[in-house]
Amino acid sequence: MLRYIKRLYEKDIALDRAMIPLGSCTMKLNSTSEMLPVSWPEFSSIHPFAPENQTKGYKQLIDELEEQLVNITGYSKVSLQPNAGSQGNMLAFWQ
Repeated sequence: MLRYIKRLYEKDIALDRAMIPLGSCTMKLNSTSEMLPVSWPEFSSIHPFAPENQTKGYKQLIDELEEQLVNITGYSKVSLQPNAGSQGNMLAFWQ
């Protein structure tokens, strides 16, 4: 039994023996329906260096979502900053 488990262990990919693509854990947890809005041009086509006066709608959307999450959860504050997965890695590179 121990040899069998060892063989299974050796078939598995792990950080100590191989490179694991960043963000893979996040991607498998997001359902297709959750990802649909990301494909909408209204959300996905904003340029990172767009002037502030052209991004007020995005800011309002984010502020309203944070406010709703505070009301739903009862927390005093929430953050929409990505902390893990590929988004967290990308954010770390930009800072």
